Amino acid sequence: MVQIEPKEYPAIGSYVDVGTYQAHYYAKGEGDVAFVFITGSGTPCAYTDFYMIQNMLSTMGQTVTFDHAGSGWSSSTETERSIENLVKELSILIDTVAPNKPIILLCHSLGSLEAIGYAQMNPEKVKGIIFLDSGSPEFYSTDSEIFAKIINRGSAFIRTIGINRLLGELGIMLPLYGENIRNHNIPEEVKEIDKSMYYQFTGNSASLDNIKLINENAKKVREGSLLGKIPILVLSSDNGDEWNDVQIQLASWSENSKQVMIKNAEHYIHWSNYDKVSYYIELFVEDILN
Repeated sequence: MVQIEPKEYPAIGSYVDVGTYQAHYYAKGEGDVAFVFITGSGTPCAYTDFYMIQNMLSTMGQTVTFDHAGSGWSSSTETERSIENLVKELSILIDTVAPNKPIILLCHSLGSLEAIGYAQMNPEKVKGIIFLDSGSPEFYSTDSEIFAKIINRGSAFIRTIGINRLLGELGIMLPLYGENIRNHNIPEEVKEIDKSMYYQFTGNSASLDNIKLINENAKKVREGSLLGKIPILVLSSDNGDEWNDVQIQLASWSENSKQVMIKNAEHYIHWSNYDKVSYYIELFVEDILN
């Protein structure tokens, strides 16, 4: 099936050669501003993961989702997944797809490091950043890579012996990458693509390559400058006092920030609480664009 499904579900979008791999992206909408989405570690497909929010924001400007190396429709890479390489690849993608436009970054989870890293290198281009249940660089610099690797290898095991596919075909989607919520809330024509990506990329080696450098990448971002007055919106789940402290820490990276904790939210907050997330995003975007 892994050989068959890519032929059944060809890429929706286009490609950019970012030097280290062929980056697949999907753009929708037009306008003077570009919204660029950054997935968290291990998310199988950006097109399906940001499907709802991308459609919503495409009425306000150009929107761009892209697959990291080794996920979705992007090719794999042998190049180290250092923050320098990730930011360089993101910069090439943005300069190619949305040249000379102010950028609003939307990032989920570990994608916060790329978003902050890009803003540190290109402060004049970034008009705002929206964090979706992301960790702060301080948090990721000490977060347990070992635990993340164990989760990754366990996910790889259930993929390679077919458990995730068997359960999925029985209607049971696992919560590893928000699949249990997302797949039930996207249109029928997108569901099969989403399942195929989930079956192919759960716990793959490309996501493991990112996990290996979490601490190191976070420390390098911490060594960079704060974000000054770049507007940021921190939307977070109510995952206890410790996680709330991390969100406050993340908000402190900018002098112009707002943090909103959403009750009864899960890590893939843009699916478990789409209505509230889209509401706060819309308010934030209207405020910084007007």
